[in-house]
Amino acid sequence: MIATDLDGTLLTSDHRISPKTKKALQRADKMGIKVVPASGRPLPGVLPYLKELNISGHDNYAILFNGGVVQRLTGEKLISNDLSYADLKEFLHYQKLGKVNLHFMTENHYYTMDRNLSIIMAAASALNNMKIRVRDLEQVPEDFHFIKAEFSGPANEIKAFKQNLPEVFFDKWNASSSGISSLGTDTIEVNNLVASKGLAIHQLAHRLGIHENEVVVFGDQGNDLSMFENNNFYKVAMGNAISALKERADFVTKDHDDDGIAYALNKILASQV
Repeated sequence: MIATDLDGTLLTSDHRISPKTKKALQRADKMGIKVVPASGRPLPGVLPYLKELNISGHDNYAILFNGGVVQRLTGEKLISNDLSYADLKEFLHYQKLGKVNLHFMTENHYYTMDRNLSIIMAAASALNNMKIRVRDLEQVPEDFHFIKAEFSGPANEIKAFKQNLPEVFFDKWNASSSGISSLGTDTIEVNNLVASKGLAIHQLAHRLGIHENEVVVFGDQGNDLSMFENNNFYKVAMGNAISALKERADFVTKDHDDDGIAYALNKILASQV
């Protein structure tokens, strides 16, 4: 099984799959190797790229929302680690500490209580083919569940917001490779504490009868770290990856803009022939 991050890994800087990478992944798929996206995106945000690779159907899968959900490409949900209404209220409390947007992601929509949406939130909605629904807190039922929360805003506002967040926030939500799944310059993404890409890959591989030493993972950023903490996976860090991944990698390949996945896969697949 090949599990790959999308942004900064599978995709080039202009959000394309290069011809060489496409050819390498299609070759793997024809060899019977499962090609599985492991992304912070929802299913509508990854399906166009899988369609380009001619990967579809009930027997193909996606790891989504940084491991918060595992779905068949037909939409059936296999694994879900949700956040609750109580979590929503907690995040809304913290939002008051900065000038940032906050939205809550389900499989089908983004929900927010913000009336003035940032360019970043609007761009994320368009990129992932997800509509934004604006709601007042009173309109949200107490049994509401969601998969991921995301604070977003200009880099200077996110920086100030991080500085205003109390230690208790990081103690709770950054207790492991789960929780705060991405801490970027213009976003902070938070998942259920048990959700991670690495755990989701482990669970999916077990479900499919695939041994962990038959799993290859590709990544570049902090939300890929959990994939690189499993010593049984063959771990490939992109040339543009953060140092924490490169230090844990079995192989460091070329940059995502220089056919890094294709370069590594061609070496790996050649050794399997």
